[in-house]
Formats: sequence, C-alpha cells, structure tokens
Amino acid sequence: MSINSIRRMIRQERETNLVTDHTTDDYQVTALEWERIFLKFTVETARDEEVSFGLRHFNRKRRRPKKGERYSQIIDMPVFGEVPIKPESVERADGKTKYHFVLNITAVDGNAFLDNGKWQVQANVPGEEPFTCSVSYDLAYLLDDKSRIYKYDDGKYAYNVSFGTYSVDGKTLSLMISSYFLIENDDWQRRRYVQEATTLRGKFDRMHQYAVIEGMRAYYAIVEKLSPKKGDKIMFMTETKPYLWGNLKYIDDRMKARGLDKEFKVTYSLRNAVGTHKSALSWAGLITKIAKQDYIFVDDYVPVFGFLELADRTKLIQVWHAGEGFKAVGYCRFGKAGTPFPVGSCHKQYDYAITGSERLVHVYSEVFGLPEENFLPVGMARLDGFLDPDKIAAFRKEFYAEYPQFEGKKIILFAPTFRGTGQKVAFYEYERLDMKRIYDFCGDEYVWVFKMHPFVTDKPPIPKEYSDRIFDLSSFENINDLYYVTEIMITDYSSAYFEFALMEKPVLFFTYDRECYELTRGVHKSVKDDAPGKVCDSFDELMEALKNKDYDYEKTEAFREANFSNYDGQAADKIIDTILLGK
Repeated sequence: MSINSIRRMIRQERETNLVTDHTTDDYQVTALEWERIFLKFTVETARDEEVSFGLRHFNRKRRRPKKGERYSQIIDMPVFGEVPIKPESVERADGKTKYHFVLNITAVDGNAFLDNGKWQVQANVPGEEPFTCSVSYDLAYLLDDKSRIYKYDDGKYAYNVSFGTYSVDGKTLSLMISSYFLIENDDWQRRRYVQEATTLRGKFDRMHQYAVIEGMRAYYAIVEKLSPKKGDKIMFMTETKPYLWGNLKYIDDRMKARGLDKEFKVTYSLRNAVGTHKSALSWAGLITKIAKQDYIFVDDYVPVFGFLELADRTKLIQVWHAGEGFKAVGYCRFGKAGTPFPVGSCHKQYDYAITGSERLVHVYSEVFGLPEENFLPVGMARLDGFLDPDKIAAFRKEFYAEYPQFEGKKIILFAPTFRGTGQKVAFYEYERLDMKRIYDFCGDEYVWVFKMHPFVTDKPPIPKEYSDRIFDLSSFENINDLYYVTEIMITDYSSAYFEFALMEKPVLFFTYDRECYELTRGVHKSVKDDAPGKVCDSFDELMEALKNKDYDYEKTEAFREANFSNYDGQAADKIIDTILLGK
C-alpha cells in the first residue's frame, strides 16, 4: 500500500461525519422495481409537509453497548455524503402522500453512477433531524429477488445493485441499497485478509491475524508429521461448553459400553472458547491435540478448522447439537451479513455430517455447503433411549424429589432462542411477557418454567410475589431431560421443538418479532407456514391459545411422522459402526 493511499484513508476517517441511525415508518418505501437501468421506487407517508429526499452514503458501525444497553439500540453511522434525488411525481389521496421516483442508475449522481458502498433513502424535513426511510415488510420479503448485476467488458467487470434490511429496534426495518463495482476474481479460493479490512487499524490487525494463522499452520504441520499414524486416535471436541454433552456424550458413552475405548485412544477438548480470548499456550495445546488425531468429532461451529487444513488421514465429523430450527445458519445465510467465506469455512472441512433424518439431508447440505453424499442420516445419538420408560421414570422421581413444588402441576416450558448477533450481545426481551397474566393463568393447575438460551445471561425478572408459580431453570444442564416432565412447550425460532415432538405433546411458537426476525436474522423456511404447532405473533394470542388449548396439534403430529417414522434409537451404534469400524 502506498503512503498516499494510507494518507487518503486517514483523511477519510477523520472527515467522516458520525450520526445516529434514525429510521422511521413515517416515511416508508412500499414499492420497488426495475425497468432496464431505471430503478423505480415509491416512498409513502401520512405526513403533509415540505420534504426533500436524498440517497445517503453510509456505513454502520456498532458501538459496544454499555451496561444495561442492547447493541441493537446503539448504532453509530459514518456518513460519506448525500446525493439529492427528486420524485418524478407526487400522488395525494386518502390522507396519504406517495412520492414516485425513477432513477437512472448510470446518471444518478450528476452524470455518474453511485459510488461503491451502502446507501439509504433519506427524508429531509426542515427543522428536524433527517429521517432514514424504512421499508414495508411486504416489500422486504421480495428484496432478494430485486438485485441486479450489469456485466461489461466481456464480463471482466460488473456493477451490482442489491437490497437488504437491518433493524435498530427489532420492529422497524431500514432499507439498505448496496452499490458495488466488482472485478473478475480468478483466484477466489484465496483469502485476502489484509485487503478485506477497510481501515488502517483494521489492516494492521489483519496482518497480525494472518501472521498468527500462518504460525499455527506451520506448527500443526510439524506436529502432524511427527505423530504416529495407527488409525486409532479419537478426539471429542466442543468449543461451546467445558464439559461433554449431547451427541458427543452419547457416542462416547456407547463406545465405552461396547469396550471400544480399549481399542481406540480417546481424548477430549472441552472448552468455552467461542467469543472469548484464549492464550497462545491454550491454542498451542489445542493444535497439538488436533494434529495427533485420526478422527475428530465436533458438535458445533469450530472456527479453528476454518484455517487448518487437516491431513488426509484425519476425518472430521460434525454431529451438530440441534435437530432442526428456523434460524438461518451457515451457508443458508450466504449473501447476508456474517455469511461464511466461499472457501476456508470450517463447515467445508467435514468428511461426515450426521443428521436426524433423511429429510434433513437437504436442509444441512445448504447449511454446511456440502454435497449430500457427505451426510449420514442415521439419527441423533442423544435421542438413543430417549423414550425408555425406565429412564423417564427414574428422571421424574429424581426431579420431583429436587423440586417438590412441581409435584401435581402441569409444567409449561418456555424455551426461546436469543436475540442479537451472537454470544457477547445476546439478550431476550422479557418486557414482551406480562408476568401477572402468566401468574394468573397458571392458577393451581400450571407452573411456568423458563429455560433460556445459554447465551442469555440476564435472568428472567420474576417478581417475588409470583415466584410460587413462575420459575427459572435456565441453569438446568440438559433441556431434553426437562421434556419428561413438561406438558406444553413454548419456543420461537429455536430447534428445541425437534426432540420435543417425540413426546407427543403440544408446542406453541411465541414469535412477537417474526417478520423482522425473518427479514434480518434470516430463516431457512417460513415460520408461519412450517412451524409444527400454533404460531402466536403477540402475547395476547399466546395467552388465548393457552386458555383455549388451541395448539394446532395436528401439525405437531405430521411433523413427528415426517421426521421420526424410522426412529429406532440406535444412532450412536450406527455412527460408530459406519465411521470407526467401517461396517
């Protein structure tokens, strides 16, 4: 990078104007379509006032939340400028004003295209802070199909215009227009860590990261070359918990039960590393373990395999901790913020991936970006013996001995997923729940039990006077065991309902932010259409469903039949026989 380029970057960062995002439904984009190079869209408002419009060139930068703040409410926006735009026509009727725009994208900024970057439609009202125009939910569902790619110079170059959304309050959707000039990439398999950074500090950070990664690769290659290769070393690995659990535990237990722990040398790497800082010594220890293995079983996203290319002798097996949920993960989110890279994703490294049923092979082929022949649809190991009556009876006896206040009550298990982009900023909007109404509904018949996602560290705010009917069991280690005593489950976009369907009991889906969640976080199928139970988009709907026992239970039955018709409780044995014993 030249000194002039560095100076230009520093000057641009200094001159950037920081503003706070101010998106409003007062001015909303309700229609958008293309006619060759003409981008047509409509902004609708119920306000009647003098207003002008522009396209604001911006970039979002999240400020770290202070204590008590949620990340989604605090977004600082560096603004690089604004291009004025004028409506071609204005229509007023029924108390609404519609501004119709027709933009020639080849001459929208004077006689030039829009520059590279992200743009918003902005409404400027004299005497008020500029508004960012929101986008209607109906239009937002169609935005993925509105993108345009214009190739030129025999396809060596392309101009790309695409549309997306984000939300700062969990309700209002901001429209984001991405305008980028792209060049043919013949070396797309290569990560350009330094070039990907957009700031001077970012480039230095990436240079350091690249040096560390190269050092780890070199260290792995040395240890792997010096390690004995007898084909008998197995490691169970998780980066999300400091203990063995779920599918990994059941496979490990089954190996011991069959005496295979004497034929194979089993080691463990169990740590809570995702989103936390680990020392160089810790990383060196992990890579030493990895380099010695013939088989590595993982149960979640493991970033280290995104940059370590394992030796051919080492087989990486993903047993995935969840059955099936609505949240878009992995390559199901390709093209959205936080999408995996086309190469170098840990998901691309799996030699085998385990799914709960044949029907899920297609789902996880999309998630992991793998061909379907890499999947073994043998079932989930942690469901082996799940319906064993002796196991259920033993747990119920132990549970009620520890929680005698639940004896004779019907348990409503409330188990939603988190909100936010990840572990560091995960939260749940407890204010969406009316604790008094829950308490009154429970009466003498029910108790309400919270089992929050592990990422959510804020405890449910249960008033002391309601604590005899509303309880928090979020620290309970295994949610599956709670299913044995649960009468009704309430979840949202989580995969918790998958295993619960085996219990032949009702599920309700409390999705107060469904449309916004689908359009920002992303889902791999429609919640409203595909949820195996009644979907409640408001707390009132949820309480009515509970009161009237309106569960849409036939959907749960159909889901169970589709996913568990061949359930035999032998998944761990099938995994061991196929992968380790080659049967």
